[in-house]
Amino acid sequence: MTTSLLLSKIIDLGEARRQRDRRQAVRAMSSKQERRRNYRRESSDRLFVQIVNCAENPDLVGTTVSCNAVDVSAGGLKVSADRFIPAGCELDLWIDIRSRPGKFFLTSDVRWSHQAEGNGPCEFGVELHEGVATDISEWRAING
Repeated sequence: MTTSLLLSKIIDLGEARRQRDRRQAVRAMSSKQERRRNYRRESSDRLFVQIVNCAENPDLVGTTVSCNAVDVSAGGLKVSADRFIPAGCELDLWIDIRSRPGKFFLTSDVRWSHQAEGNGPCEFGVELHEGVATDISEWRAING
Protein backbone atom coordinates (compact mmCIF):
# COMPACT_ATOMS: atom_id res chain seq x y z
CA MET A 1 0.00 0.00 0.00
CA THR A 2 1.35 3.39 -0.90
CA THR A 3 1.80 6.13 1.65
CA SER A 4 -0.86 8.36 0.07
CA LEU A 5 -3.42 5.55 0.08
CA LEU A 6 -2.56 4.75 3.67
CA LEU A 7 -2.96 8.39 4.68
CA SER A 8 -6.34 8.60 2.97
CA LYS A 9 -7.54 5.67 5.09
CA ILE A 10 -6.53 7.30 8.39
CA ILE A 11 -9.48 8.90 10.15
CA ASP A 12 -9.03 12.51 11.07
CA LEU A 13 -9.72 12.33 14.79
CA GLY A 14 -10.93 15.94 14.96
CA GLU A 15 -13.38 15.40 12.11
CA ALA A 16 -14.64 12.17 13.66
CA ARG A 17 -15.34 14.02 16.93
CA ARG A 18 -17.17 16.83 15.09
CA GLN A 19 -19.35 14.28 13.30
CA ARG A 20 -20.10 12.51 16.58
CA ASP A 21 -20.99 15.83 18.24
CA ARG A 22 -23.33 16.73 15.35
CA ARG A 23 -25.08 13.35 15.63
CA GLN A 24 -25.50 13.81 19.38
CA ALA A 25 -26.89 17.33 18.89
CA VAL A 26 -29.42 16.04 16.34
CA ARG A 27 -30.47 13.25 18.73
CA ALA A 28 -30.83 15.73 21.60
CA MET A 29 -32.99 18.04 19.50
CA SER A 30 -35.13 15.10 18.34
CA SER A 31 -35.68 13.89 21.89
CA LYS A 32 -36.57 17.42 23.00
CA GLN A 33 -39.16 17.70 20.24
CA GLU A 34 -40.53 14.26 21.06
CA ARG A 35 -41.40 15.43 24.59
CA ARG A 36 -44.08 17.69 23.18
CA ARG A 37 -47.44 16.03 23.36
CA ASN A 38 -49.25 18.25 20.85
CA TYR A 39 -48.64 19.59 17.38
CA ARG A 40 -47.79 23.32 17.40
CA ARG A 41 -48.75 25.76 14.70
CA GLU A 42 -47.49 29.28 14.15
CA SER A 43 -49.81 32.05 15.24
CA SER A 44 -50.02 35.80 15.45
CA ASP A 45 -53.26 35.87 17.43
CA ARG A 46 -53.67 38.54 20.06
CA LEU A 47 -54.28 37.73 23.70
CA PHE A 48 -54.46 39.30 27.11
CA VAL A 49 -52.97 37.64 30.16
CA GLN A 50 -53.83 38.47 33.73
CA ILE A 51 -51.44 37.31 36.43
CA VAL A 52 -53.46 35.43 39.06
CA ASN A 53 -50.58 34.21 41.23
CA CYS A 54 -46.83 34.88 41.16
CA ALA A 55 -44.62 33.62 43.98
CA GLU A 56 -41.52 35.27 42.49
CA ASN A 57 -43.08 38.74 42.41
CA PRO A 58 -46.41 39.10 44.29
CA ASP A 59 -46.67 42.74 43.13
CA LEU A 60 -47.51 41.42 39.65
CA VAL A 61 -50.75 39.77 40.80
CA GLY A 62 -53.69 41.46 39.09
CA THR A 63 -51.54 42.87 36.26
CA THR A 64 -53.00 42.50 32.76
CA VAL A 65 -50.62 42.43 29.78
CA SER A 66 -51.38 42.60 26.05
CA CYS A 67 -49.44 39.89 24.18
CA ASN A 68 -49.14 38.04 20.88
CA ALA A 69 -49.10 34.30 20.40
CA VAL A 70 -46.03 32.96 18.60
CA ASP A 71 -47.25 29.39 18.33
CA VAL A 72 -50.18 27.45 19.77
CA SER A 73 -51.19 23.87 20.44
CA ALA A 74 -53.99 22.05 22.19
CA GLY A 75 -51.96 22.02 25.41
CA GLY A 76 -50.00 25.27 25.43
CA LEU A 77 -48.77 28.46 23.81
CA LYS A 78 -45.56 30.33 23.20
CA VAL A 79 -46.21 34.02 23.84
CA SER A 80 -44.38 37.29 23.19
CA ALA A 81 -44.95 40.31 25.48
CA ASP A 82 -43.38 43.69 26.16
CA ARG A 83 -43.32 42.95 29.90
CA PHE A 84 -41.38 40.19 31.65
CA ILE A 85 -43.60 37.48 33.13
CA PRO A 86 -41.57 34.99 35.22
CA ALA A 87 -41.84 31.22 35.14
CA GLY A 88 -44.11 29.85 37.83
CA CYS A 89 -46.85 32.47 37.46
CA GLU A 90 -50.46 31.36 37.11
CA LEU A 91 -52.31 33.19 34.33
CA ASP A 92 -55.80 33.73 33.01
CA LEU A 93 -55.77 34.10 29.21
CA TRP A 94 -58.23 35.72 26.82
CA ILE A 95 -57.29 34.75 23.26
CA ASP A 96 -58.80 36.41 20.21
CA ILE A 97 -58.41 34.15 17.17
CA ARG A 98 -58.84 36.13 13.97
CA SER A 99 -60.59 33.34 12.10
CA ARG A 100 -63.24 32.79 14.80
CA PRO A 101 -65.72 35.10 16.52
CA GLY A 102 -65.39 35.71 20.26
CA LYS A 103 -62.55 35.04 22.67
CA PHE A 104 -61.33 31.91 24.39
CA PHE A 105 -60.92 32.05 28.18
CA LEU A 106 -58.19 29.69 29.42
CA THR A 107 -56.05 29.20 32.54
CA SER A 108 -52.38 28.27 32.55
CA ASP A 109 -49.00 28.11 34.27
CA VAL A 110 -45.89 29.79 32.87
CA ARG A 111 -43.40 26.94 32.38
CA TRP A 112 -40.44 28.94 31.05
CA SER A 113 -39.64 32.58 30.41
CA HIS A 114 -36.76 34.64 29.04
CA GLN A 115 -36.23 38.24 28.06
CA ALA A 116 -34.11 39.56 25.22
CA GLU A 117 -31.09 41.59 26.28
CA GLY A 118 -31.57 45.30 26.93
CA ASN A 119 -35.15 44.93 28.20
CA GLY A 120 -36.35 43.65 24.83
CA PRO A 121 -39.50 41.60 24.40
CA CYS A 122 -40.18 38.68 26.72
CA GLU A 123 -41.09 35.23 25.45
CA PHE A 124 -42.68 32.63 27.67
CA GLY A 125 -44.35 29.25 27.34
CA VAL A 126 -47.56 28.30 29.08
CA GLU A 127 -49.19 24.96 29.78
CA LEU A 128 -52.98 25.09 29.67
CA HIS A 129 -55.16 23.71 32.49
CA GLU A 130 -58.42 21.83 32.54
CA GLY A 131 -61.20 23.97 33.99
CA VAL A 132 -64.96 23.86 34.23
CA ALA A 133 -65.35 27.61 33.69
CA THR A 134 -62.87 27.74 30.78
CA ASP A 135 -63.07 27.20 27.03
CA ILE A 136 -60.43 24.43 27.08
CA SER A 137 -62.66 21.88 25.31
CA GLU A 138 -63.37 24.23 22.41
CA TRP A 139 -59.71 25.28 22.30
CA ARG A 140 -58.53 21.67 22.05
CA ALA A 141 -61.14 20.90 19.41
CA ILE A 142 -59.71 23.51 17.03
CA ASN A 143 -56.02 23.04 17.96
CA GLY A 144 -55.85 19.29 18.52
